Amino acid sequence: MNGVTQNSASEARGFSVIEILIALVITMVVMASVFMLLRKGQDSFEREPEVTDMTASARAGLMRVSQDLMVAGFNTPANMAVMWLDGGGKNPDELTIVYADPEIPVSRPVSCVSNDGMLCDTIGASTVLQIDAASFSPMPLVMESAYQEGMTLFALQGPNGDPACDHVEPGITRFEILAPPKCTGAGGATTTANHCGTLSLKHSPSEAAALHATDIFQHDVSLACAVVGRFHIAQYRVNPLPPADSPTLERRDLALSEEWIPVSSNIENLQLQYAQGMSQLYEDEPSLVPMGHDPESFITRVRVSVSGRSASTNLPGGSPGVFAAEDTYLRKTFVTTVSLRNQLGQARQKAIELGLDGWN
Repeated sequence: MNGVTQNSASEARGFSVIEILIALVITMVVMASVFMLLRKGQDSFEREPEVTDMTASARAGLMRVSQDLMVAGFNTPANMAVMWLDGGGKNPDELTIVYADPEIPVSRPVSCVSNDGMLCDTIGASTVLQIDAASFSPMPLVMESAYQEGMTLFALQGPNGDPACDHVEPGITRFEILAPPKCTGAGGATTTANHCGTLSLKHSPSEAAALHATDIFQHDVSLACAVVGRFHIAQYRVNPLPPADSPTLERRDLALSEEWIPVSSNIENLQLQYAQGMSQLYEDEPSLVPMGHDPESFITRVRVSVSGRSASTNLPGGSPGVFAAEDTYLRKTFVTTVSLRNQLGQARQKAIELGLDGWN
């Protein structure tokens, strides 16, 4: 009887304190592991949409700049394809891309030469511009309809076929046509260029200093070395500048509007480097002033770098503070190099004319 009683008591005994503690520890370890897995999944769930948005936005900005660069220099003087303003590394650069509107002809004004043989007028100093009717490219069917009242035109200074203009510094000015253009020749508006003689444009010059370009670009243009047309002046900047919230890559076209239009959101840096002629050296600012007599000074390639960032801070993989301690965004940079085909063509043609080696 005693033996049976002892076995029953042993079987009824519960867990000891040590066993309970061991079980609790094991349970806590398992729960902590599960929590960490869930936390990683939650972090990934929060992070990946922002990475996707950041990548798409930066790529869209890079593509938009590249598209404009691919047509840079179309029907412009060889030294007026791009204008630059270097931000100095951490601060974003600004870029201006120039190309002719294919629907509007380009032309040359009649130059003004004083009695001593010096150029006597600039676009900004005049109120009436006389356009050589024979210089239109393409030739309009109706001379007086080549340009319209109220249209904003630009005059670019550079090589335009006159050898003397190969040595002038690049320049740009804009003006608005104030009245319907009139032919000055006896033949009238609908006849040939010879009968039209010159096309008279009454205009109002405006300040071109707001182009956000380095100071080597003159703000007025001589009549003798001008090319006139409706040139698209596509400009890019980052605004507001970081570390402000929501920095945006913006674009405007001065031929169409003064307003800046958002291109890509959360873009904190735009960096550009330029190669000239056949050189493989890329510089933050071109070391040579682009001049018509020197094809090695023509800007022929541009390296574009667009840096995007996440909308939120403190995400896994975020960068340490770049501008401030709390500036811990995710960041990603995309880079491409664009060859300026119009510039390369003009540079090769000029090099062949000069008999320079290495351009064939």
